[in-house]
Amino acid sequence: MRDVHAPPSKSATNRALVLAALSSEAVELVRPLDSEDTRALARCLEAMGAVVEPAAAGLTVKGPLGRQGTTEEVVLDAEASGTAARFLAPLACAFPGRYVLTGSPRLRERPMSELLAALRVLGADVEERGAEGFLPLSIRGGNLRRASIEVDASRSSQFLSALLLAAVAVDGGLSVRPSGRVVSAPYVETTLAILREFGHSVRRGASGEIRVERGSASPGSWEVPGDWSSSLPFFAAAGICGGDVSVIGLSWPSPDADALALDAIESMGVETERETGAIRARAHPRSLRPVSIDAADFPDAVPVLTALAAFAEGESRFAGIGHLRVKESDRIAALAALAQAAGATALDRPEELSIAGPPRPAAAPARLPTFEDHRLAMAAALLSLGVPGALIENPDCVAKSYPGFFRDLETILVRG
Repeated sequence: MRDVHAPPSKSATNRALVLAALSSEAVELVRPLDSEDTRALARCLEAMGAVVEPAAAGLTVKGPLGRQGTTEEVVLDAEASGTAARFLAPLACAFPGRYVLTGSPRLRERPMSELLAALRVLGADVEERGAEGFLPLSIRGGNLRRASIEVDASRSSQFLSALLLAAVAVDGGLSVRPSGRVVSAPYVETTLAILREFGHSVRRGASGEIRVERGSASPGSWEVPGDWSSSLPFFAAAGICGGDVSVIGLSWPSPDADALALDAIESMGVETERETGAIRARAHPRSLRPVSIDAADFPDAVPVLTALAAFAEGESRFAGIGHLRVKESDRIAALAALAQAAGATALDRPEELSIAGPPRPAAAPARLPTFEDHRLAMAAALLSLGVPGALIENPDCVAKSYPGFFRDLETILVRG
């Protein structure tokens, strides 16, 4: 196998786009991710008044946001991006203008109610145009006020991150306290780290509240780190095929949620060497082991772990993942169906997924469904490495987060 460069982080690019649009001066984003999701967010920020232009090293983003003095409704189409929808809702409430926030059919099925409840406490003028707690939304902006609030982040940490980012747009800032267990909690730490790097004040209280206030500095430029979520498949490929691979451009140690999954991958039989700037993985063929883990904090890694589990001798169990049912697909049910299509045994429960391998031989080539979900397509690609003749349905859906995924996967599989 060969080396591969990590793609730019989708979660960091999205957060940086928002904070750059909220900065007092233009910010150059160095090596941002160019994907369907990040383009959707950038277009919506432009519709709100920001300027997003190509730059030598990436993009230049400049505010201000808001449509002061116009009565025309501005449509903010988040397309299929849950992150964009959750981040845009409080921004539209904070800045003057009339907005309609909408998205794809699947996005209109993904929950927003916890975030909307918190926004209404802050004085937001927001109404659902369809089912309660879902897109599309009608928003009259410019009404958010300083306050201390609670938000339920037990189904998505994006609700909490969205409010923390929007605090920069509120005079005096916001104090936000999560209620209940925060799923995917490391993503909140990523939000706080980027807020600090953009010069904003972040303080934690004794009772768990997080206070964010606007700072006076602007970073000028900000470099997007490598994406752990999209790099994990390369480590898994080493485990499935045998061999070694180095992914360049990943920071270590890392606060990224999916960096936590590296321990799980090691437990399954893939050795890793972790250094600043590069992570190396190696494994022997047919050496994978089953695991039983709580994956609540790294949900985007579960599709990759599912593919590895399909080739391990015995049953693996991934618990604490009920929030995967409200992603781009019902990922628990979809991963069970995908593993079964590859010949493995799968059992999906409300909050967990069990996978037992290795795959059974099939009389006909397997057809691997992706459910139009980019993470499922990456998992299907990994499964196809050990299931000869497998056909992946709609592989192009990887463009949501990693348009060059199949090119880079092919690169590491070609032996030098």
